[in-house]
Amino acid sequence: MKKAPLRPQLHFFVCCNRRQDSPLGPGCSERGDAVYAALKKRVQQRGEIASTWVTQTGCLGICPAKGATVAIYPEGAIATEVEPEDLDLLGLPLPDRTRKNRIMEDDEANVKSPSLEAELETLLDEMESLQRKKVTDLARRLKPGLTAEDLRNPHDFPELDDTDWHYEDGVLTGIQSVRAAVSRLQREREDPARRRERSDGKEG
Repeated sequence: MKKAPLRPQLHFFVCCNRRQDSPLGPGCSERGDAVYAALKKRVQQRGEIASTWVTQTGCLGICPAKGATVAIYPEGAIATEVEPEDLDLLGLPLPDRTRKNRIMEDDEANVKSPSLEAELETLLDEMESLQRKKVTDLARRLKPGLTAEDLRNPHDFPELDDTDWHYEDGVLTGIQSVRAAVSRLQREREDPARRRERSDGKEG
């Protein structure tokens, strides 16, 4: 594996997924194509092709009733129901963003950056919240009216015997496992005795 020599300041992933005869709906499809084309045109007009990348992608996990879903990096944000006229809400134009990054790099803002652990915990919180909503929305498309308590007992509902739903539920479980592991490591860093106990095999 090699790292690419180029890296964008801003990267949009636009869902253009298409489905046929699916209970989840048709996907972003043509609506995503329209948003993708509008974003590409805007970036080209501004002469920011090298710093702002726009990529078509498959399903991003949220199937809006209108518009398309767009993932924005490096923010890690997800925007939904995006339509071509909403482009300014996605983070364009770039001058303020570039200036902000430069100020932070030069340490002129005199603001203490959050720790890596805190940033990771915040990211995992956001990922868990997004994935939980994705699992719930998908379940309610398969069987309307399901509650959070129902989802704790999926085997009671034959409609949830669905490959896509089980996959997304597994992703949620994985995120929760990582989050629990990170929280445990944080506690051990704050209390070295815990780390010694785990190393000695005293803690299960």
